[in-house]
Amino acid sequence: MKKIRLGIVSAGAIVARVMKDMHLLKNVEITAIAARDLERAQAAAAEYGIPHAYGSYQELAESAEVDLAYIATPHPFHAEQAMLMMRHGKHVICEKPMAIDHHQVQQMIDCARENHVFLMEAMWTRFQPCVQALLQQIREGAIGQVQNVFAEFSWSCGGSYDPTGRLFNPALAGGALLDLGVYPLLFCMQLLGSEPEKVQSLCRSTPEGVDINTSVQMQFPGGAIAQFFCGMDACGADHMHIYGTEGHIALEGFWKPKAFTVYAEGKEAQVCTFPQETEPYHYEFDHAAECILQGLKESPVIPLAESLKAAKLCTEIRHEHGIRYPGEAGE
Repeated sequence: MKKIRLGIVSAGAIVARVMKDMHLLKNVEITAIAARDLERAQAAAAEYGIPHAYGSYQELAESAEVDLAYIATPHPFHAEQAMLMMRHGKHVICEKPMAIDHHQVQQMIDCARENHVFLMEAMWTRFQPCVQALLQQIREGAIGQVQNVFAEFSWSCGGSYDPTGRLFNPALAGGALLDLGVYPLLFCMQLLGSEPEKVQSLCRSTPEGVDINTSVQMQFPGGAIAQFFCGMDACGADHMHIYGTEGHIALEGFWKPKAFTVYAEGKEAQVCTFPQETEPYHYEFDHAAECILQGLKESPVIPLAESLKAAKLCTEIRHEHGIRYPGEAGE
């Protein structure tokens, strides 16, 4: 079977995590990596056994050795770099969040369609076996009709708070919602199947103007309610609970889960456990490759319309609390 040739756009910290389990790829071979200077790219290529190293993203965009580009830079640069790749005929898988606001996401979608290439947000949670099995249980009625979802995803920065760092710097689109909150937001949208009709939120901001803690409550068509909070100022358990008319499901570490427990009314609790690799990113890359080999221009698992809706919700929540980033439309 033909393999899709992957080029990595960045030699930053996330790449070290992503590469840990990429030896498990089935439909993808990693052929190139690019950084803003050649030495960094060459060092990463040597470390990971990647054949080609480029000292600019333009060179990777022009490379004949790459079919699919993985955008792994900080999110303020996603739109520009993804569109650079797509204008050179490259398919793109873009690290979450797709961009800093929904206007940029729409530009990326338009660019993908104009250039007839595949584009997908890299929401790795959706492709992990544990999550796939949980969704199947829900579809089969294990807990009846889902009525409420609660999730939290938080950690305490403590003494590591750095206003110039990626997580807290407005110029780098820092804040809890875009870094952490997109996980429970997209999970809730997947579970409840549509865009929420009502959204309420609370936010605690830093002096620099990013959200360090955000809580969101949403009501979906049919009445189901989803609540989540994300933060970088308080320790958390990173869990999700899904409540239905006939039971509930507890999912620990929901963004990278190893197990979930089904508590169905009148039955013994059922623990479903899944062996997990170190950093299971490879599932989303193999999925993207399968889509490309089938001639698809977007993923049926995370459609572009859903990524756009999520980006719009994040934009509206931030703007309600006065959080705007340099480079946003109107800024």
